[in-house]
Amino acid sequence: MPVPHEQMLEEMRKAEQARDLLSEVERRLARGDSQPGDLLTQLEQLAQSYPETHSTRLLIKSAVEAVRTRDSIKAGSDVSRSRSAIEGEISTLRGAIQGVQSRADT
Repeated sequence: MPVPHEQMLEEMRKAEQARDLLSEVERRLARGDSQPGDLLTQLEQLAQSYPETHSTRLLIKSAVEAVRTRDSIKAGSDVSRSRSAIEGEISTLRGAIQGVQSRADT
């Protein structure tokens, strides 16, 4: 069963929000802020909006856990990997949305 266009747009918006929050966590870790708590709380809330086994949820949870349990250099690397993977998901969603739109235009 195909995923509705609006659902894909919402999925992409949430993934972009996760990417932006993770980017800010990376910046703060690079500046030496080892516990950017406000951002971690926002990320955890965003993760809760996904189903348990959704890849974006798992990536967010992994990044948050790394920040809470590892030193800032290793955590920054983990956050960067999660952000990069989410960017790949955004790209895939964008392509799928464009495909749906082009089919609708024909």
